[in-house]
Amino acid sequence: MNKKLLGILLCLTLLAVCSAPALAQARHPQAAATAVAPNAVPMAPLDPAFVKIFSNLGPPTNAYDATNGYFVSGHTNQFNGQKQDIAIPFTPTVDSTVMGVRFALQYYGYGFNGAAVAIFSDAAGLPGTPLAKAQLKDFLPFGSGCCQLASWRLRTGLAIKAGTQYWVVGTTNQTSMDSVNTWDFVWNDQPGTFAFQQDNTGWLLLTPADGYPPSAVAVVGTQP
Repeated sequence: MNKKLLGILLCLTLLAVCSAPALAQARHPQAAATAVAPNAVPMAPLDPAFVKIFSNLGPPTNAYDATNGYFVSGHTNQFNGQKQDIAIPFTPTVDSTVMGVRFALQYYGYGFNGAAVAIFSDAAGLPGTPLAKAQLKDFLPFGSGCCQLASWRLRTGLAIKAGTQYWVVGTTNQTSMDSVNTWDFVWNDQPGTFAFQQDNTGWLLLTPADGYPPSAVAVVGTQP
């Protein structure tokens, strides 16, 4: 084998070795785990004025897995300096108006205690553009147990169409760029479909075949 070809093969090998960890990192959302006390407070009932449009929450005393959660973090945080966004898809079965969203969001203890939340349109099976957004704050600490939820009551209802996919997104903004929060897993840790992105490098879709549970959330509102 000539020296030129050997050099090319060596460069390709080094590139593959150096790139593999980065690619693996890109396919795995960053998460936290903790040992927590038994369920502290049962989940409050969903607002009786509204109907359930979507929910992956469990029973009132086990609404989500409070021992595990994906980071929803800003890029200036003092924990890992990484921005991470999480998005959960949902598809209404009938035309609906979103009036509220409830999240299993908890505070990881760095920076601003809060996160930006939104409902996004769909773009070819990934989150598209925000249709409604808000800033939430004062989450309970991660590790405090289940089952109090962070609530977003929309000031103006958001009309959504039957059979169209939308996304509930947890992210950060100027207010929360130094924060680290966790969006806790679904109650039974069942793998599901969701998307994540890190440092605004583009959304990646995970499916049940990838083995990751989605974060816990419920969408409520009105229907004809």
